[in-house]
Amino acid sequence: MDFLLAALLLGLVAYFLFRVLRGVWPARFRPLGMRQVPRRVTERCAVCKEALNPAEVAALRQGRRKCPEMARCPYQRSRWLN
Repeated sequence: MDFLLAALLLGLVAYFLFRVLRGVWPARFRPLGMRQVPRRVTERCAVCKEALNPAEVAALRQGRRKCPEMARCPYQRSRWLN
């Protein structure tokens, strides 16, 4: 029984150390399977084809920014809804 408890504790310690070291290990030393997939942080307006980041999309929706195609832009807030 003592051997099972010691093996369980040793396994938990090894797993914890593995997870900690995997988190702080530099990305250049990671194998190919562990690389993080880059996310697309910009989206294109369907009307004016301008690349917008999430902050610009929020500004368009809140009326703090104007789109060149104001009437047709899907992100532009209508001034009549205000």
